[in-house]
Amino acid sequence: MNLRQLEVFQAVLQTGNMSAAGRLLCITPSAVSKAIAHTELQLGYRLFTRSPSGLSPTPEAQVLAAESRQIHRQLEGLRLTARNLAHREGGQIRVAAIPSITHEFLPELLQLHASRHPQVGIEVRTLNQDQMAQALLTHSVDFCLGFYPHPHPQLSSELLISGRLFLVVSRELWARAVRGGHPQPYGRLGRMPVIRLVGDDPMRQSIDLLAERLGVAPGPGLQVQTSRLAVELVRRGMGWTVVDFLTARRLDTATMVALELHELPSMALYSYHSPSTPPGQQVRRLLDMMQPLLHQMPHSD
Repeated sequence: MNLRQLEVFQAVLQTGNMSAAGRLLCITPSAVSKAIAHTELQLGYRLFTRSPSGLSPTPEAQVLAAESRQIHRQLEGLRLTARNLAHREGGQIRVAAIPSITHEFLPELLQLHASRHPQVGIEVRTLNQDQMAQALLTHSVDFCLGFYPHPHPQLSSELLISGRLFLVVSRELWARAVRGGHPQPYGRLGRMPVIRLVGDDPMRQSIDLLAERLGVAPGPGLQVQTSRLAVELVRRGMGWTVVDFLTARRLDTATMVALELHELPSMALYSYHSPSTPPGQQVRRLLDMMQPLLHQMPHSD
């Protein structure tokens, strides 16, 4: 099965009929039909059967689809890279970031980039840290942004900036804690609920460490997937949590208090890429644009 046959096969899978596949590939339906027939002849089995709703993949085609999907994505990534190299002033940048970066920092960066380079498109994906390796190694994205060096041995991590962590609590709970008269400024929070992050999120380790120092009693409690949801629960007076310096700068200070945690290690922001595809001119320009914005933030190092 050569690359052209793979393209036609994937197009028919996506569209469900020869005519739509032809429009997708800018060829005639007859050419699509001939390519599929030739592929079936080579393979020795049918790939599609006709049904009232269109063409349905056979069980053999479904197995081939699963095995060839990654190759097809890589081919699309190669085409995009080739187009970007041919049109250096235009092109497309594909970036992925963890939720707190996507929500709290990227909008500002994207607005600045669009004002300076409107001819360059940007595709943004929100991924968890453990999803980034596959996205980079399959060339689905050009680079990723996350906290701490990425543990995957086939990825390179480039330090951008570091900043403090913050304990966040509602003003109502904080006033109650202060009245408790504990020698440590936030020591009384140990008796109040903590909102943790689920899974292996690096921030969870910092939350767990502070909870242990405050003597928080073990228990199921509240566990959420994003810092944004954790902050919303804090705003509603449901407990306290720990956030990064990007999230802390956008808090509603009328309803919440953010306490800088000097006793916990700083959190570092990194960009990740595959060594086989280092950042190109457009990506490097975007990363360079990011640095002044990051250093303007309070509590960044």
